[in-house]
Amino acid sequence: MRSLKKQKGLSALGWLVVIMIFGFTLLVTSKLGPHYLDNRFVIETLETLGSDPAFPRMSPGEIRSKLDKTFNINNIRGQATESVKVTKNNEGTLVQIKYEERVHLMQNIDVVLTFNSVLDSNKPDECCRPPLR
Repeated sequence: MRSLKKQKGLSALGWLVVIMIFGFTLLVTSKLGPHYLDNRFVIETLETLGSDPAFPRMSPGEIRSKLDKTFNINNIRGQATESVKVTKNNEGTLVQIKYEERVHLMQNIDVVLTFNSVLDSNKPDECCRPPLR
């Protein structure tokens, strides 16, 4: 066993590796985090819409208007707001927000994030789970 005097801690190369790993983690979190946060607001908006007793009787225009107002309040812009699809038929109302975000990570590396949230008026408790394939 070595004595405490011989143990000096991390070498310069060890510290460099630790700093690089920390920096990469910080980069990925700062680039991807806002998109996941926006998606969380989209899901909360759909859950709120699903808990509204008037939701099954709303027209597609009223649903879009309500979603747009909530998205504007929560500062959600871009693909999430443009990809709202409202389908109303005899069985009920289906609201689907399906979109992709492409995020430039570094150099020639991009990350594609895919989000798919579905609200069915017949199953509002199962809000925001994508349909099974």
